[in-house]
Amino acid sequence: MPESTMEMLRVCVGIFFVIYGYVMSIIERYMGMPFFGSRYQPKGVINGFVNTIVGAVLMSVNVQIFFLVGLPLIVINGLIQKIIHERLKKKAKHFIGKEGKAATDMKRKCKGFVDFNGERAKVFPEEEDVQAGEIVYVSDVDGSMIMVRKLK
Repeated sequence: MPESTMEMLRVCVGIFFVIYGYVMSIIERYMGMPFFGSRYQPKGVINGFVNTIVGAVLMSVNVQIFFLVGLPLIVINGLIQKIIHERLKKKAKHFIGKEGKAATDMKRKCKGFVDFNGERAKVFPEEEDVQAGEIVYVSDVDGSMIMVRKLK
């Protein structure tokens, strides 16, 4: 293959990785995964931010193009994550102090669902396991994650 064809192919693959990285970053934020969350992605989902970096490097034929094209693409990914994080955080803040009934069993630091007077939310128990039917209250909001504790 001619060299220009290989460069075009590399740039196209890079563009795919950047777009895939943006989509995965958005999905990861809405699912409540942390920024670099490999331990929270046991099924092998590669972090969207890493995909964006790979795409930016593949698109960059030389260092100048990396700083003109690749670096701004990486910064845009960070901005997308920040915007979604702030939006979800603002949405979740109104839950602090509310009491609800656990709709599912939850292991410590593993997600579950709680009904807050008809409003169902994805939550994470802070300290101990929670059984379905137990009354819990929202103790904290960590990013977009709503943290609950058993009501004693």
